[in-house]
Amino acid sequence: MTEERRAREPEMTRERARAERRDVDLERGEPLAGGAARGGPRGLRRAAKPLRDWSTRPRILVTNDDGVESRGLLTLKQALEEIGETTVVAPDTNQSAVGHQKTLMRPLRVRERTLTDGSSAFSIDGSPTDAVSLAFLGYFGHGFDLVASGINYGANLGDDITYSGTVSAAMEAAINGCPAFAISQEYYEHPDFGLAAIAAGIVARNILEHGLSEGQLLNINVPGVSLEECEGIEITRLGKRVYQDELIRRQDPRGIPYFWIGGPPPSGLAVQGTDFHAVVNRRIAVTPIQLDLTARRLLKRMRSWRWELPKPASAAAEEGQSAEGRPAAPRRRRQRATSAGSAGAKTAAGSTAGRAGTDQTPPR
Repeated sequence: MTEERRAREPEMTRERARAERRDVDLERGEPLAGGAARGGPRGLRRAAKPLRDWSTRPRILVTNDDGVESRGLLTLKQALEEIGETTVVAPDTNQSAVGHQKTLMRPLRVRERTLTDGSSAFSIDGSPTDAVSLAFLGYFGHGFDLVASGINYGANLGDDITYSGTVSAAMEAAINGCPAFAISQEYYEHPDFGLAAIAAGIVARNILEHGLSEGQLLNINVPGVSLEECEGIEITRLGKRVYQDELIRRQDPRGIPYFWIGGPPPSGLAVQGTDFHAVVNRRIAVTPIQLDLTARRLLKRMRSWRWELPKPASAAAEEGQSAEGRPAAPRRRRQRATSAGSAGAKTAAGSTAGRAGTDQTPPR
């Protein structure tokens, strides 16, 4: 980096830096190195194989969106300790429904915490996405073989994944090249996470032994029943949520209005083969999802639409000037023909001998 570049770097905005990186990308014709350029470790990218053949225990990052003090987080950590070396980093407060929010406009603070079982964890004053980013940008000095997010209070079915901080944490892991899953359980008061813990162990083993392709992750939803009441595990597709949100208007003591987004819990369409149908029928739903949101059928259909851009004003003006110049020659030819016709008429009337010698035919 040149001295001139160093001098202006602190003043460079993030968007301007991105624009400069894009220019470099275009010049090189290849993607820019992300974490490698920053020196942060990425996912270990270890080849999937039976756990008994691993030379070391898998490294598993555990996070959630309900906060570091959630019983669901503790249950998930304890369930995965039997499989690998777990590290817990989670938001210090409840971050439900924050989606894939990433903190860029303020600093992040990390605190070491002690969970109720006496084990250590880390909390961050940011989102679930921030927690995972922290890990993959080098805070712990190593990568991870798997990221597990949950166990969330309340299911994340169908359209819920677009809101869910739990699912977004797993998405952030997938962006960083690490296999991941999110696990949620139907909400009811004082839930027992026993069945969800069993499901988490099964899912973690399957991912570590069979692997996931780049940009893929698993979304797990567990019914609020016991192991004895559960009807098994089903591989599903995303279903359709039906939201019943209501806008609730109130006033504070000073008479200033404020609003809550409230209403009854969402329902859904119990279409066979979907995650919603599986959960309402007491089955654990395992749904593969991916980062590529391209609507491929629409992509194919859109190629037959018209996509021509309007011509720039300067080009249109030049074309207009050329258009004005092209008909000018024919008009001159018509004028010459008219003059010649007049001359012929004069010849017919007995005009001078010089003009009588023209070869133009008199007009009829």
